[in-house]
Amino acid sequence: MLSCPRHLIPVAAVLALVAALNTACFDESQPDAPMLGHGDAAALRSVLERWKTRHEQRGEAETLNVSLVPSPALSAARTQGRGELRINLLTGAVEVKARGLPAEGNYEVWLADNRGGASQAVKPEAGDRLIGLGMLTRKADGGTMLRTTLDRAALAGFELDQAIIARCGEAPDRGGLLFGAPNLMQRAYFSSQPWSLTARGDTPAPATVPALPFAFLLPKAAVAQTSATDAASLEQLIARGRQIFVEETFDGNGRTCATCHRPDNNHTIDPRYIAKLPPSDPLFVAEYNPDLKELEKPALLRQMGLILANVDGFDKPGVMRSVPYLLALPTSIDVEVCAEHGGKGDFCEDEAFANALGWSGDGSPGSGSLREFALGAIIQHMPKTLNRVPQVDFRLPTDEELTALEAYMLSLGRSKDIDLAKLSFNSPLVQQGKLLFDVKENPVRNGEVILGETANCNGCHQNAGANSSTTHANPTRDTGVENMRDPPAFLLDPGLAVDGGFGKNERVSCGFSQDRPCYGNGRFNTPPLIEAADTAPYFHNNSVNTLEEAIASYNGDAFNQSPGAKTSSGKDRRVKLESSQVTAIALFLRTLNALENIRSSNSLSRKSMGLRGKNARETLKLAMADTEDAIEVLQGGTLLPYPEALARLEEALALEKKALHTEIGPLRNLRLNKAIALKLQAKALMVTEQP
Repeated sequence: MLSCPRHLIPVAAVLALVAALNTACFDESQPDAPMLGHGDAAALRSVLERWKTRHEQRGEAETLNVSLVPSPALSAARTQGRGELRINLLTGAVEVKARGLPAEGNYEVWLADNRGGASQAVKPEAGDRLIGLGMLTRKADGGTMLRTTLDRAALAGFELDQAIIARCGEAPDRGGLLFGAPNLMQRAYFSSQPWSLTARGDTPAPATVPALPFAFLLPKAAVAQTSATDAASLEQLIARGRQIFVEETFDGNGRTCATCHRPDNNHTIDPRYIAKLPPSDPLFVAEYNPDLKELEKPALLRQMGLILANVDGFDKPGVMRSVPYLLALPTSIDVEVCAEHGGKGDFCEDEAFANALGWSGDGSPGSGSLREFALGAIIQHMPKTLNRVPQVDFRLPTDEELTALEAYMLSLGRSKDIDLAKLSFNSPLVQQGKLLFDVKENPVRNGEVILGETANCNGCHQNAGANSSTTHANPTRDTGVENMRDPPAFLLDPGLAVDGGFGKNERVSCGFSQDRPCYGNGRFNTPPLIEAADTAPYFHNNSVNTLEEAIASYNGDAFNQSPGAKTSSGKDRRVKLESSQVTAIALFLRTLNALENIRSSNSLSRKSMGLRGKNARETLKLAMADTEDAIEVLQGGTLLPYPEALARLEEALALEKKALHTEIGPLRNLRLNKAIALKLQAKALMVTEQP
């Protein structure tokens, strides 16, 4: 991804090639390419391919597994129950297990085909096709189970959108307790298999591929019927997800997903950006809508970019959190598997969540999946009133909308981490920052732990990403962030609730003075650092202002006396850095961020050349924002290790500005290609990739 040749790419050669090929690029009869914004079909395809590989390695290629969990928007009553549905698409065998359901009463299992009732919402409603599979029977260990075999004739024309466990004798829309749905990965994988295409009549099955009698039951393909990984099909799905993300209010208070996750601001928001918004912006709905005056805390929103989040339930005090950026999600949402279950993670309770999301790893409702993250955001941030009644205060999304949103979010930014071992930086300042960063633990000499020779970053941020170097998944750790002295949010509002992080159990010794109640065990998950320089302020509570201060904060007692300063195996990860070392690490992270900005900016510039009208200009503006970010992060540390690279980037930005005001045609594309070449030159001046 960060391929950087030693020689500089000659601009003249690029322009000559473009001039020779450019004539055929402006046929007005050609349909417009879909508007993807930052979305990238190749990135999404690589995510789908990795999921496919993992699924098939488990040896259950024909089995569909769906987690069944309570839903804050769908469940008829609160419950601690959880379950799982397994369908063998070869034999039709079904197994449903559940635990934690109330002891009184009986429960049955339903399958739902969303046929499009009055609202087409994910909640079962009149017009949907519902099929009962039978009653769960109680087991000696307190759990419940159902085993049955599907009747192919009875299921003719049925496609599975949702599985439900409901109270016996009540329809799923009134008595449903646990819900689950196939995610994008499952829909794309199963709908693209040869036996699936055969079952739909799209193509004959190869002689070597056995037909699956129940392939027709597979989830509706979220993409084209011919191939779930076809580039054009993925682009259409991403474009649909972007449209929903940017425009859809779900009949709520006027906010959209993009109200907080701004595409032109790295899909997040910060105080400087907020200060430029007009008073009528939906972000400020709590200031001008009396029904929503408790939705936010305006002073903390405007001064610190903090959003009120009821992460522990709407019956508990809300906590103030920053808006996590949505770039490179596929690299940061894998949940650790604990040692008891064959992995190397420390905390088995993390596995209750499909994905590590939000700031504490449990930031999504239901099964904790990215698909359901949007559902939680609608309920939390978009209601007309704080009663939050579905279909009254907001519209529940449809299956199609949730799938498209999932595709869009998974296509943003990088789809994989870089390989730091292959990168050699052309500045000794930056190279030293890499060496300090890329070590896993403090050295031990003569039985004594030596502090100050490393920053210990690699253990939790392998390759500057969000994954542990031990588990290769996203860790939740208590690093003492909530125990820092004088947190800014509490200085502005001393009555705020302390954020307990992961979990919902009450503790009574939280915060710096250890005398405040909170809910959770103090753990927060790990964000990627490649995009860090772009996304200040830092931590879940925006308590640290600059990148250098965020690095230096690990010198303090809050971290060094926290559980996160030592691993479960007893390895010492305390930090003691000199100011010069902090500077070197910051310059290293700034360089990584600039390189990612260049990659993203060039990708957007190329997309812009395939578009026309408003979409072309909007995409070019996003490319320019990334170029500007590359300049800002390199200048932000004051020391300038790459002045020549900066000059190339500034020249490229000037060309992009000219292209923005140039009529779409050969001249505009020539300017954009020259800007692309200049940015690649800047990249080559900063880093060399080893073979």
